[in-house]
Amino acid sequence: MNKLKATAVGALALCSTLVMATSPARAADWPADKPIRLIVPYPAGGNSDVIGRVFARKLGDALHQSVVVENRPGAGGSIGAAFAAKAEPDGYTLLLGDIATHAINRLSMPNLAYDAQADFTPVSRLTSISLLLVANSKYQFKSARDFIAYAKAHPGKMTYATGGYGTPSQLAMEMLSGIAGLEMLQIPYKGSAPALTDVVAGQVDVMIDGAATPLVKAGKLDLLAVTADRSPAFPDTPTLSESGVSGYRFVSWHGVFAPKGTPQPVVEKLAQEFHRAAQAPEVQKQFQALGIGLDTQYGPAFASFIADQRQSIEALVKERGLKLAP
Repeated sequence: MNKLKATAVGALALCSTLVMATSPARAADWPADKPIRLIVPYPAGGNSDVIGRVFARKLGDALHQSVVVENRPGAGGSIGAAFAAKAEPDGYTLLLGDIATHAINRLSMPNLAYDAQADFTPVSRLTSISLLLVANSKYQFKSARDFIAYAKAHPGKMTYATGGYGTPSQLAMEMLSGIAGLEMLQIPYKGSAPALTDVVAGQVDVMIDGAATPLVKAGKLDLLAVTADRSPAFPDTPTLSESGVSGYRFVSWHGVFAPKGTPQPVVEKLAQEFHRAAQAPEVQKQFQALGIGLDTQYGPAFASFIADQRQSIEALVKERGLKLAP
């Protein structure tokens, strides 16, 4: 009982402080009882880790306290997400979630240890990422139209790599196959890195993925199109919709979530600071080089975006009869 009472008093104190913290000048009023933990449910070194560390640093600067990135990888982000879901809802534990943790995993993992809707409060969307459609250079495709025409002329002959079953790379390519009428064989890998390595080597023909930017810039893969809005790293590369695939749009993203029950003033203050961080010129420059678009969205708009994407992905899985697990 004493522990519950202490927790309640601490939460009320945090709420009171944050209600007053409505301007940058009051950012230092965030109670510095302990470090804020940002759970990144993926290994160090990947895009999610980079995004988490950039925003953690900016949040720490704004609040004048430590914000620690804690990597808890495994099972498509579900291990870290489940850990964050069970944390105390006091504003000191946050999750860097994404399209996998909050839109895909529930379809690919029947025994998921968390409920993305019931266990979390959306704080702020951070990114909007167009994945890259890339091909091995041996084909010398000049555009997505060239690739689609070739694939249609050779049904069942071309292969596409994915980072595994139930990943954005699988869903994005299956959406393209469904709209464009392609028949290709999926070659699943344990992660994007080995998949892209084999596309470069010519073991697999094509792939849609968000981690291909360095390989494209190095001239090791041909970039044919992007899946949503034009990439800040490749502004001259058209989208698949612009390339004649009418109605095609696939967006990957990252966002911050708090355990359900986190006081609303805490959530609002965090959303405010993440939005401010995304406007910083040095953050925009860094993410532009990585091909990562910034799109802060919070409150009902962010929740609605996730709900719409969950519905869209579920419809795609049913329509294509997709297998999202080995």
